[in-house]
Amino acid sequence: MMFRPLPVAFTYLEGVTRAMDLAAFSAPPGKVEVIGMRMRRAYDRARAQGYATVSASEMRKLPYAWWIRGQPPLHELHPELVGRYWREALPRALQDGPRRARRWLMPLFFTYCDAFDPGNGWFLEYASRLKRMIDLTPGAPCDQLRQLHAEVGFFEPARAPSGVAASFMASADPIDRWLERNRLWAGFVDTAIGAAAFRAALAGRGDVFAIERAVERAMAWAASAAAPIESSVHRIDFAEALLTPWVRRQPPDSLKTRLTRLFMERYKDPRIAGHRAHAWKGVSQDALRVLLGWLAGDTLRGFIRILEQTADDIWRYRQRFWMAYYEAGHVDEVWLALGPDASRLVRRLRSEVLGLGAGEMEGGAARNQSVMLLRIGQLVFTEWSHNGSLRAYAETDPDAPRLYQSSYHGADLRDAESMDFHDGMNERPQLTHFNSQGGGWQRKARDFIRRHTGIHLDDEEIL
Repeated sequence: MMFRPLPVAFTYLEGVTRAMDLAAFSAPPGKVEVIGMRMRRAYDRARAQGYATVSASEMRKLPYAWWIRGQPPLHELHPELVGRYWREALPRALQDGPRRARRWLMPLFFTYCDAFDPGNGWFLEYASRLKRMIDLTPGAPCDQLRQLHAEVGFFEPARAPSGVAASFMASADPIDRWLERNRLWAGFVDTAIGAAAFRAALAGRGDVFAIERAVERAMAWAASAAAPIESSVHRIDFAEALLTPWVRRQPPDSLKTRLTRLFMERYKDPRIAGHRAHAWKGVSQDALRVLLGWLAGDTLRGFIRILEQTADDIWRYRQRFWMAYYEAGHVDEVWLALGPDASRLVRRLRSEVLGLGAGEMEGGAARNQSVMLLRIGQLVFTEWSHNGSLRAYAETDPDAPRLYQSSYHGADLRDAESMDFHDGMNERPQLTHFNSQGGGWQRKARDFIRRHTGIHLDDEEIL
């Protein structure tokens, strides 16, 4: 009986081998710094024998020992061994077939990404040597790295962050597909070079992040990182990049809602002092004002809904008046003090009105009464519902009601004396909501705002 002859070529195995050679670099070994410390101890022991006892595996892992936090770099501790690595061990391994070349390149590549520091002269030397070795080595692993460098300048530290950022921002691929296409691994975004690339992307201010697709790309990178964006090194840059494009214009409603939800969920409500002191600390006033303005709009709309659903007789006129100032960009901040009836309603409204912000009215008012506190420029207004009056205060007045309190008392809100809406012609300085249909109180309030802020709206806008 004769055996079938063995095949000359193992087509399937050859295909698998080619696929392995073209695959993305797998993730670095779990605890690189632990490996690096172990290598340093091995090198210390081998020094007396002229490093003759350093194994091939220990030599291959030398890049992991190059930079250890809080310790001198390896080239200062073991210069002879480092020289031997570059002159002898590495060139020999890279010429010994693609499989071995790949195993030796991986520690070099991962260390380049993790220790990335364009301001460090020794790192620049490391980058230069690595690029030279890649250029001189034939085969699939180095072909991949040469292609990566050709596309984004990956091994030139001065160019790499902006090149990687531009590639990612321009790509339509999901981030995992983009990483795979560039032969990178999922944890790349958390490396030093990944952080530098994200900083470069976020530095593209102005009109860059006025486009929803760019916002989506930034959000995708942030979501893929190990650290939550609100506690990462990118916390400030991320908030400012996504919010400052809207300092002088309004985004589409869908984008505004998306950004509001993102920042309220991740950074939390900036109107609350504790949150402003943490995730929002260091974020510019311009960026904060943008989000506060959006939240003011949500809260103002929430107040109108409360008036509508708690049978306030003139809610439509209040809505027309205050929304006109908001839509013209003049309302800076809004907060509510809710009576018991409104508090029950707001629990249902919060799912519909994302940024609605409110404290509780703890007495001194009827159950159905609530108060809106609203700032326009240097003026703070308190707008009472259900037969309550409109009052105004200079923001600098120490007795002026303060926004963003968790609780209020009606007596305190009424006892602070209002600025005079009537030029001394009335006994009481506050403004009652008289003749809403004829525009009585609206014109008087409009003229008061114009006198004190210079802001003017026409009748057709407020009536």
